[in-house]
Amino acid sequence: MKNIKIRKLISGAVAAALSLALLAGCAAGAVSETVNSESASEAVLQEPSYSEEETPLIDISDGSYVDIAAGGTYIITGESSDCGITVDAGDEDVQLVLRDVSLTCTDSAAITVLSAGEVTITLEGSNYLANGGQFVSVSDEEIDSVIFSKCDLTVSGKGSLEISSPSGSGIVCKDNMVITGGSYVIEASDDGINTNDSLLITGGSFTIDAGDDAIHTDGTLDITGGTMDLTAAEGLEGTQIVIDGGEITISATDDGINAAQKTEDMEVFVEINGGTITVTMGQGDTDGIDSNGDITIAGGTVDITGMSAVDYDGTAVLTGGTLIINGVESDTIPNQEMGGAASVEGTLPEGELPGEPPSGEVPMAGPDGGFPQGQPPEGDPPQGMLPG
Repeated sequence: MKNIKIRKLISGAVAAALSLALLAGCAAGAVSETVNSESASEAVLQEPSYSEEETPLIDISDGSYVDIAAGGTYIITGESSDCGITVDAGDEDVQLVLRDVSLTCTDSAAITVLSAGEVTITLEGSNYLANGGQFVSVSDEEIDSVIFSKCDLTVSGKGSLEISSPSGSGIVCKDNMVITGGSYVIEASDDGINTNDSLLITGGSFTIDAGDDAIHTDGTLDITGGTMDLTAAEGLEGTQIVIDGGEITISATDDGINAAQKTEDMEVFVEINGGTITVTMGQGDTDGIDSNGDITIAGGTVDITGMSAVDYDGTAVLTGGTLIINGVESDTIPNQEMGGAASVEGTLPEGELPGEPPSGEVPMAGPDGGFPQGQPPEGDPPQGMLPG
């Protein structure tokens, strides 16, 4: 039987809130022992508001499984090479305080949230979560990430979290997700962070290396702060992408920022109002910013290096900020595919076509031979370049 240390069980206050099922390994079907209590305390999810003395301390170890079956705040600490934590608390709110945790689940998620009102994960100290390289289905849920949540999820705190997911994603939330702080290093063969409904990032430091998308949502991705270093096929992807602040560095082999129709009945767009965004693209059919709808740049600095800077199907409006393409500042948003209408301050000079440079100007080639204004000069291509 695993050793569990609970700092303090408050009689009549924390009791029925705590149900710890101790299973051998991460799969279902093992023999369990349950500790029950009388009543549940109300979780205070506006972190860091929790009482150290009144909060259960769960010290994990090898070969055990922790099942949290009721609302409350729980401090998780310890180290395990074969363990998992499951939250199945109905509609009650749960706060998990990760305090210097090192946890690997060999065949499922390290943390699984099946039901709760809202779940908050608070980072304290240095934390490490990993999957052992496979995800074995134990229910109807398709779990394929180190942290998996079916309900609203908030991750915050001043600590750090390292995630290793060699055969899946880092974090998957099937609802809305908010990240307000913390330091993250995520390596994943699929997506770094993936949500179904929306993702709001207000702060934090992120280093993500992902096989598919570094940060993905089917709904609205809203970034107001934080520092990001993203290496992936696509850096940011969502139906709607709004960037109001932060320092974002993207190295991508497909699209740096991609807005596509992931959710029906939602307008598709990229909107940049602030922040510093640096996008470096790989060779081939790649785009720094790709929108199946519109693009608006109203503030901030956007610096794109690549053969194709921007591709959009709707309209592109540059009303403020700084746009740099291949080292040259541009006063229009070019369109690689020429499928939309570029404009500055929402208008085009009379008689000019979308993507053309302003009248009387000769397009200038960028340092790698690309043309920021979207059109090369007439005549023969520069030496070493093939005609488009």
